[in-house]
Amino acid sequence: MIDIHSHIIFDIDDGSADINESVALCRQSFDNGFDGIVATPHFINYRDIDGFVLERDSKLELLREQLGEERIDITLYAGAELFLSREIFTAGDLDPLTINGSRYMLCEFPLGPFNVEEGLDALSELSDRGYTPIVAHPERYYAVRHDLRLIDRILHRGAVFQVNADSVVGNIDSEAQRIAVDLIKNNAAKFIASDAHNIRRRNMNFSEKFSTAPAEITQNDLIYCLQKNPSAVINDEDVF
Repeated sequence: MIDIHSHIIFDIDDGSADINESVALCRQSFDNGFDGIVATPHFINYRDIDGFVLERDSKLELLREQLGEERIDITLYAGAELFLSREIFTAGDLDPLTINGSRYMLCEFPLGPFNVEEGLDALSELSDRGYTPIVAHPERYYAVRHDLRLIDRILHRGAVFQVNADSVVGNIDSEAQRIAVDLIKNNAAKFIASDAHNIRRRNMNFSEKFSTAPAEITQNDLIYCLQKNPSAVINDEDVF
């Protein structure tokens, strides 16, 4: 299994606080059956893509070295979680922000109210540049909850969805769970990911999380959302 959304890089955003916590998250992920994690720290400053990539890659390499020393056999891939804003239109090369150098790019809207038209235009810009946007955790957005028609409008911009494991199993709230499950069953959500931030909560303990998964989520759903589609992204192939 491959987790395509995580904040395991230490001291770069609101995720892992230090390298020890990063190692603990990776160990937890490995113990839960994962063999790959995409590190997707929050990215906001489109005027300093190079600086972000340099910090991300240097800390990711330090984490890889530490995992090797501790014999935690899990592969780490580079990515980012892009904040969708107007700055995308004037940004330079965005290739270093894709997942493992593929066409796929994880991105997010503001959790609170936002200018929907501007957000959709930003998605269209990514699609026009040849990327496939993966919109993270739509079930958490106020705008989606307020108007579910936004789901189709996002899909029509060439995007696909990733839902959070905590949402699927009901750890957020019933509305988040309902939306997440519906997206999976309608094949709009192609991925389930941890969106892990720390070892205490929003972590990678999937065995515990999915012990309470809703009956609608089948083993086949999990295979596609945790194995087949994430693997397709890593290899820059079409998702199912």
